[in-house]
Amino acid sequence: MNSAYAYRSWQLAHLLAVLLAFACAALALTWALRLMASPQPVPADAQLIGALSPEQAAQQAARLFGAEPVGAASAAQAAPSRFRLYGVIAGGDSGAALIGVDGKPPRAVGVGEAVAPGVVLHATGYRVVWLDRDGSRLELKMDPQQASPAGFNPPGFARPQPFPQPTLAPPGIAPANIPAPARMDNEQ
Repeated sequence: MNSAYAYRSWQLAHLLAVLLAFACAALALTWALRLMASPQPVPADAQLIGALSPEQAAQQAARLFGAEPVGAASAAQAAPSRFRLYGVIAGGDSGAALIGVDGKPPRAVGVGEAVAPGVVLHATGYRVVWLDRDGSRLELKMDPQQASPAGFNPPGFARPQPFPQPTLAPPGIAPANIPAPARMDNEQ
């Protein structure tokens, strides 16, 4: 009886080993076919999704499902001129931004905090923030050419200065011949 039990367990072990070998072979074949498949070409008008604003992403999603985007430009409201975005510290729903109000130096405002009375920072993105003002959402973009505000110099921060350009002789002009220095009497 003991030998019959050993024989059965040996058969079961071999059956499980064969099944495991087939499963590994099938998995290896599946991944080999996936890796050897020719990649699909990227469309010429493809854009990086992280670089799209929410309005642009909504337009692209509508286009993807065959609908024409409906007045996305009218939905985007201009941000009030009293707010100015100086930088985004982190993106998403847990980020923060440097926002100046009414020409004052900027201060760090976290998502969910009040920027001004009645205005709350809703979310942050790449060089853009969304503010909630009385239930309406406003988009505030960072000006790419803006300078830092007057009087705003963090301690230990110096503005980078441009390197002076070296003056070079125009092409085609050989350097002047400079005579060798005269020998002194004590040099031999």
